[in-house]
Amino acid sequence: MHLDNLIEDIGSFGKFQLIMLVVVMTPKLGIGYNMMIMAYGSLIPDWWCIKQGETIFNMTNSSYQHCEASPESSNSSCQRVYDPTISTVVSEWDLVCERKWITPSISSIQMGGVLLGALIGGQCAETFGRKKTYYTTLASQAALTILIIFSDSWYIYAFMRFLIGVSLGSYLVVCVFLVEFINYKYRPVLTAVPFWATGVCFLSLSTWLLRSWQYVHVAVGVFTLPFLLGWFIVPESVRWLAVKGRIKEAEEVVERIAKWNGRAKPPNATSVLQAVMEEEQQRTKGGKQYTYLDLYRFSFAKHTIIVHIVWWCISTSYYGFSFGVGKFTGDFYLNQFFMYILEFPLFLPTIILMNKYGRRILTIVNFVAGAACCVLVVIIQNTVFSNTGGTVITVLSLACKLFASQAWAALIVLTNESYPTVVRNLGYGAANTAARIGGIAAPFIFSLTDNKMIPYIVTAFLLGGSGVMTFFWLPETLGTALEDIIGEKKIQETKINTEIDDKNDTVSSLVNDKTDTRV
Repeated sequence: MHLDNLIEDIGSFGKFQLIMLVVVMTPKLGIGYNMMIMAYGSLIPDWWCIKQGETIFNMTNSSYQHCEASPESSNSSCQRVYDPTISTVVSEWDLVCERKWITPSISSIQMGGVLLGALIGGQCAETFGRKKTYYTTLASQAALTILIIFSDSWYIYAFMRFLIGVSLGSYLVVCVFLVEFINYKYRPVLTAVPFWATGVCFLSLSTWLLRSWQYVHVAVGVFTLPFLLGWFIVPESVRWLAVKGRIKEAEEVVERIAKWNGRAKPPNATSVLQAVMEEEQQRTKGGKQYTYLDLYRFSFAKHTIIVHIVWWCISTSYYGFSFGVGKFTGDFYLNQFFMYILEFPLFLPTIILMNKYGRRILTIVNFVAGAACCVLVVIIQNTVFSNTGGTVITVLSLACKLFASQAWAALIVLTNESYPTVVRNLGYGAANTAARIGGIAAPFIFSLTDNKMIPYIVTAFLLGGSGVMTFFWLPETLGTALEDIIGEKKIQETKINTEIDDKNDTVSSLVNDKTDTRV
C-alpha cells in the first residue's frame, strides 16, 4: 500500500484538514501583507523644494518636486518639505532625487533576505521537521516586524527588512507542508485560496487608514501573534516522521487524524509506515541527510533546472508589477487593492480547472495571457493612444499581474507534486530560491528607467519564455500519487484505488517496482 492510500483511509480532506488549512494558512495573510509593505514604503508623497529656513511657502509648480541639478553645489539651498498627512520610508529619510536609488535597493535587500530564508527554510524543514521550522519563522516574523519601528536610519531599516525577509522566505517554503496530508484533488486549495491576496488587500486598507509606515508594521506584527497558539494543535508531517524512522510518533499522528475525521485507524498503518522507513534507510544506507545537491544528482536534475528558470521568470514579473504599482495611472491605494482583489473571483475556477485540465495547462495559458497583455501595452504606447491610454495601460497591467499570479498558483502545485517526500521541501525551497533571485531584481524594473516600454518588453519576454519552457519540459502531475522516497514509482491515483483491495500488494512491491513513469 502506498502512503497516499493510508492518508486516504484516515481522511484526506476532512475536519482535520479543514482545521489545519485555517490554522496554518491564515497567517499567510500577514505574510503577503508584510512582503508588499515596501510598495507603500516606496510611495513618494507630495513634496516641495523650498529655501533653507523658510517656514511659510507657496506650493507652486516651480517648487513642487523640484530636484536641484547638483545637490553638492555651493549654491544649493533646497530644503525638501513633505506632505505631513502621510509618512512613508521615502519621506522619513528623504529618499528622492539623488537618493531615489535607495528605495528600490531596500526592496532588493528584503528580497535578498527572502532568498536566504528559502535556502534555510528548506534545509531546516528536512532536518528538524516541518512544524518546528514553520513556527520558528512565524514567531521571528512577528517579532522583527514590531521591532523595526525603532529604526533611526534607512540602513538600519534596510537591515531589519533583510531579517524580516529571511523569516518570510522560510515561511513560504515550509507552509505548504499541508500538501502531505491532502489528496491530490484538493491540493490546489492550498494555493488557490487567496490568502496572500487578501493580506495585500488589507495592506491597502491599513495604509489608507493609518498613513504611517510605523503603524502599518505594528499592525501586521500584532495580527500574527495569536496564530502562534497553533503550535499546540498542529502535528508534524506523517510522511516526514515515517521517512525519519519515528514510527511511534507517526502512528500517533495517524490515529489523531483518523479520530478528527471520524475514521478508524487502519490495522496495517504500522506496517505501511515501517515499510516506508525501511526502504528509505536501505536507500540512504543508514540515515543520509539529503541536501540541495541531491536535487541535481538524480533523474529529476533537468526538471529541477527548468523549474528554477521558470520560477525566476515568474517572480521577476510578479514582483516587478507589485512593487511598481505606484507608477501606474490613478490612485495608489485603489490600484493596489484592485491588483489583488481581482484574484478572488478566480478562486473556485482555478481549483476546478487545475483538476480538470491539469496544473501544467493552466500554467501555460496564464503565462501566454500575461505576455499578451504586455505586448498590447507596448502597442498602445506606440500609437495615437499613447497620451490618452493611461487608464487602459493600468487595466492591462493589473490583468498581467493577475495572470502571473494564477500561473504561479498552478506552478506551486506542479512543483510540490513533482518531488518525493524526502526532498520535497528542498525542491520547493530551491525553486523559491530561484524566485527570490528574480525578486531582488524586480524592484528596479519600474524604478530605474524613464522609458515606459522597457518594463513591459522585459515582462513579455519572461512570461512568454516561461510558457514555452513549461510546454516542452515540465510534465503534468494531475492524478499522480506523491512519491515518498527517491526512485519510487509514480502511480496514477486511479490505479492505486483499484489495487487497494489486493492483499498481496505491499509497500515494498510498489517501492521496488523498476518501472519509473516520472519524466
